[in-house]
Amino acid sequence: MMKADFETVFPILTGLEIFKDFKDSENGKRIMKMVYDALERKDFSEGETIMREGENGDSFYILRKGRVKVSRRTPSGDSIALSELDDTMHVFFGEASLVENDKRTSTVVAVTDCRTLKISGKAFMEICEREPILGFRTFHCIALRMKKSIEKANSDIDTLYGALFKEIEGSN
Repeated sequence: MMKADFETVFPILTGLEIFKDFKDSENGKRIMKMVYDALERKDFSEGETIMREGENGDSFYILRKGRVKVSRRTPSGDSIALSELDDTMHVFFGEASLVENDKRTSTVVAVTDCRTLKISGKAFMEICEREPILGFRTFHCIALRMKKSIEKANSDIDTLYGALFKEIEGSN
């Protein structure tokens, strides 16, 4: 399977939140070419699991074509759908693997046949060592995304505590 040429992939890369700062300069284009060179095409059939919650992950994925479902397990083991995403939404997932090979926090399944581009965290870090601006900007973006996730989780916890206390007060 051959990946598309760089001129086709460049606007896809810079359309992603994580690489958007690299679209407006020759230096940015040169750095994105380095990322492109490290990417490999990986296709998934409808129903195939791309990432599984709890498994170690070492790759970052960009959805080029298709639709995926993102889900998580509840503490009781039930699967809950978090979202369905398609290639028109500038979708990427597994970005935590760019920071460190760690356990996946969600499961991503191909709803349709999907075409992705993937890069290993190791390959990405090698590029960042040569081009520190890539690491700085990418990790800043990841940090902002994680900050938003933490804020949402804290808000959800506040809501749950509020509901729990109302329930306790109501039962007295």
